Amino acid sequence: MTNLRNSIEEKVEILKRRLTKFEKARIIGLRALELSLGAPPLIPVDQNGGRMSTIEIAKREVEKKALPLIIGRRMPDNTYVYIPLSELEVED
Repeated sequence: MTNLRNSIEEKVEILKRRLTKFEKARIIGLRALELSLGAPPLIPVDQNGGRMSTIEIAKREVEKKALPLIIGRRMPDNTYVYIPLSELEVED
């Protein structure tokens, strides 16, 4: 069990700690769909008369890492590495 954990930790260190543009687009799209179906936003939404679209809210949630998501990345040896969104760098 410890050997498995060590090999997984080594793989995680190899991975770039950055959210790819493809992962970001998928997360924003899925979260915007959830918001449009009535899910509550996980960040405070400005209620000063300005309206925000669900995509804008989803983008802010990703930027603030407010979503409790885990990203699964497939490795070349057909194993998966799971990384929480909160541990990844999010770029514009």
